This record gives sequence, C-alpha cells and structure tokens, in this order.
Amino acid sequence: MDQNEPPFTFRAVQNFVAAVEAQSVTRAAHMLGMSPSSVSQQLATLEAALGTRLIERSARQFRLTRAGALFLEPAKALLDDVGAAKVRLALADQSPPLSLRIASIEELDATVTAPWLLKLTERFPKAALSLISGASHENHDALSSRAVDMTLAVDTVAKVDWVERHPILRDPFILVTAKGFSAALNTAPMIRYEASLPIGRQIEAHLRRAGQPAARGFAFSTNQALFAMTAELDGWAITTALAYLGTPLARDLVEPRPLQMPKFSRRLELHARAGALGDLPAIIAADLRGCLAERVLPKASAQLGFIGGAIEIIQKT
Repeated sequence: MDQNEPPFTFRAVQNFVAAVEAQSVTRAAHMLGMSPSSVSQQLATLEAALGTRLIERSARQFRLTRAGALFLEPAKALLDDVGAAKVRLALADQSPPLSLRIASIEELDATVTAPWLLKLTERFPKAALSLISGASHENHDALSSRAVDMTLAVDTVAKVDWVERHPILRDPFILVTAKGFSAALNTAPMIRYEASLPIGRQIEAHLRRAGQPAARGFAFSTNQALFAMTAELDGWAITTALAYLGTPLARDLVEPRPLQMPKFSRRLELHARAGALGDLPAIIAADLRGCLAERVLPKASAQLGFIGGAIEIIQKT
C-alpha cells in the first residue's frame, strides 16, 4: 500500500452516511457530536481515498453525485455489518465498550426507563447508554437518520423493510375526566392530543368511526399538559393506560374511566435497523417486557381495574 495514499476509515463512512441522511454537514455534525469542519474533513478524506467526488455541497445545495449515489448503499451495509459484528463480540464478552443510543417515549420515563437501563448495564457492564424521549414519528426519523440505534414507537408508524420490529405491549385507550366530573360528555369540553401526533390521529379516526366527533378546542403534545387542562376546564380526554400510569401527578389531576364507545388500543414496539445489531434488539425487547410486567402491570391492576387484561405484554412469536 502506498504510504501517501489517503486512508479509508470507518469513521469517514459514518460521516458520509450521516451527512447524506441529514442532508446537511451541519446537521450531521450536531447528530454525531462533532464540529462541521471535522465532518467536512472526514468527507474530503473519504473522497480522496475513493478517488471521486461523492457530494456536491455549497451554501445553496447539497446533493449526491452519481458516484455518491452508487456508494451510499454499500456504505450503509458496511455500517450495519460492523455494528452487528460489534454486538456479536459484546455478547461473547470479547468487545471494547458498546455504545447504544435509544429513543424512548415519555410514557416510560417515570416508571420503566430507569430499571430497564439498569438491567442493560448489568447485562453489558461496559456499555455506554444514552436515551432521548420523543414522539413515535420523531423517534422513527431519528432511527432513519442513524441518530439512534433503537427506538420505541407505536404501530401507527409505517411498516418499512429496513426496520425490524419487536412487539412489546398492547396499550388500551381509556377515558379520563376532571375529578368529580358528572356532566354528559357532549356538553363538556374535550381536550385533545395534537393532530400532528400519531396518538392524536388515531383517537380522531376512532371518534369518527364511532360516530362521536367532538367540537375542536385545546390540543396538546404532552400527557402532563393534556391532563392539567382537562382538570382545569372540568372536561374530558381520551388517552391510554400507559400514558395515565406513566405520567407524574396524573392521579391528582384526572379520574380514569372506561370508554363510552367501542374499545380500541395501540401497540408499543421496539424498532431497530434490520440486521444492524444482531440479536441485541430481541434481548433488549425481552428485558423491557420484563420491566413492564414488574412495574406497570401491577399498577394497572390496582388503578385501572376496569380494563381487565386489555393491557398486556406481547411476547415475540
């Protein structure tokens, strides 16, 4: 090998894929925790090693060249293959520290996130774990752009062949009202989730199917705000069992009740890029099911007895 030949590095390939999926060197740098100049240097080194221009980038445009388009899929496959190999080494206790980035949902933060992550560190003592909480569609975008390695999402996220899905929990919808609520639902204000959220769209679609549309009013993107406004307006809302059980102060703000319409539910799943992490997603999904069984199902039985077995762990088949 020519000692003066530019090196072909794994880090440079990571930077290339991140820049393409973020459609911006600056956004890729933020996602990778690097400076834009460092990402640009990595891209330049990769292009020098391959002997061709991969990206046309300027202040006004960011686009792949023909060579870049040809190199993109092999680059993604390389990242996934190396990721799966590192997991195999970790499972055999033969690896350097494993780094995992997980996107979760706010419903788990107060009940399950801490014991779940502690269980992961017991299983993988060398692991470096980071977790962010966001809406399901935001988590899906983060997985697509490789900003995270795994996400928790609901099954309203579109099914695509590059995602492997591990079902976790069936989460039934319930009615919540202000404390001491005695009015008819059609005479009291309904508090909604934002229509931009999958949970908001699912609830609205079910209301239409049930022939029970409600007048427009306040809409929120968080469970805490939804419950607080429901209490303030002496109104009602539709949420899920997991959202109620996982929201601090929910019991102080609202009262859970059975739905006054046909029952429906959503499904929580763990998503990862197909094949990129070997057996790890299945192992982590199993740990999460165990934490939910220990921390959430007993609370559901005590506080939401009317839902019976509607909230249930979904075992991988």
